[in-house]
Amino acid sequence: MLKQMNRPALAACLLALCHTASAAQQVRFWTMQLSPHNDAYVNAVIGAFEQANPGVKIEWTDVPWAEMERKTLASLASGTAPDVANLNPQFASKLAEFGALADPERFLSPEQVAAFLPAAWRANRYDGKTFALPWYLNTNITLYNRDLLARSRAAVPATLGQLVASARKIKQGTGSYAYFPALDGSSPLELMVAAGNPLLRKDGCGAGFANPAGARVFEIYRALYQDGLVPKNVVTEGHRKAVEMFLSGQVAMVSTGMQFLGYIKTNSPAIYGRIGVAPQIGAGSGPASIAAMNVAVLQNSKVKPAAFAFAQFLTNAHNQLELARRVPVLPSTAASYRDPFFTVPLEDPLADAARALSVRQVLGGAVLVPPMRKYSKLRVSYARNLQSVMLGKKSVPEAIRDVEREWTGVLGCGV
Repeated sequence: MLKQMNRPALAACLLALCHTASAAQQVRFWTMQLSPHNDAYVNAVIGAFEQANPGVKIEWTDVPWAEMERKTLASLASGTAPDVANLNPQFASKLAEFGALADPERFLSPEQVAAFLPAAWRANRYDGKTFALPWYLNTNITLYNRDLLARSRAAVPATLGQLVASARKIKQGTGSYAYFPALDGSSPLELMVAAGNPLLRKDGCGAGFANPAGARVFEIYRALYQDGLVPKNVVTEGHRKAVEMFLSGQVAMVSTGMQFLGYIKTNSPAIYGRIGVAPQIGAGSGPASIAAMNVAVLQNSKVKPAAFAFAQFLTNAHNQLELARRVPVLPSTAASYRDPFFTVPLEDPLADAARALSVRQVLGGAVLVPPMRKYSKLRVSYARNLQSVMLGKKSVPEAIRDVEREWTGVLGCGV
């Protein structure tokens, strides 16, 4: 709340609004596809904040997921951007790259910063500065078809290196594929990091995995594809297809969040009864990957002290816990996990196991692909070269060399 802010922010607050009772400051707040199912929650948070801070009024607008990026960019161009925005990590880091987001550490106290899980807080840093507050977190777990694994006498692989052996057993024993290693999103880069390879060199000017260990990851993908151990359409389709093939029994394992179990239980109850849960593939050799949904204050906001006060209130331990009670997400605040909510068994043993595993992964995990300059171009370069290896169009040494050359060029460090 405003009275908990650090001295510079509090001074700004006192000058800007705290002494003015006649006209309340308005903070424009945008969320991403939370309405209508979470209207009661969001309105309750806004009401509690406004009651504690009568000099501030929150104007809430919910934006569909698919329109958030376009609407935010348009509002920035027209000077009508919100003060506080709920952003996904990829888009937030893109805005941070162009200096469009304000630094929370200029407005929050050290105690408020320390309330967040360190890994979640570090996920919102770009070029040495923080650009957002972490809100709710997600982490993928492995859902597996118990029947297919039992028939093939295979185990869920803990590391990427173990995937080939498991895939051979499952294909030979059942005719199904073990896994659909989708090339869209950050997953391929996360698996490279999970295998023990840094994404960037120490100087930040090139690929840190341009070495024999990185080449080994490419070799694993090549073997999976060339030996027919993964579906041929992995090079053209993404995570959505992976889920579809898992539900149809064509794929034995899928990487997804615990929240997907509710969808399966409702729409595919026969499959639901055959599902088991396991840690992320790749997490056996390092921390599990986590993703943070963010709350950012725009740099051009005219009411930054009030905007950050609301952002901190929204993301405090109490309000994050209340959100986790409503929807299957996980908080970014350490104190939230001390509540019995996370230890009392659920009525559904599978959901209970998925939640317990997800909590362990979040508390011990990390954002494996942090904000990077020109991330979109780097990701496309990596996926394109990996795809070329899988299709046999490039050798592994050629692809690694091309990734290194392309990443060096994109990062602006010369060739």
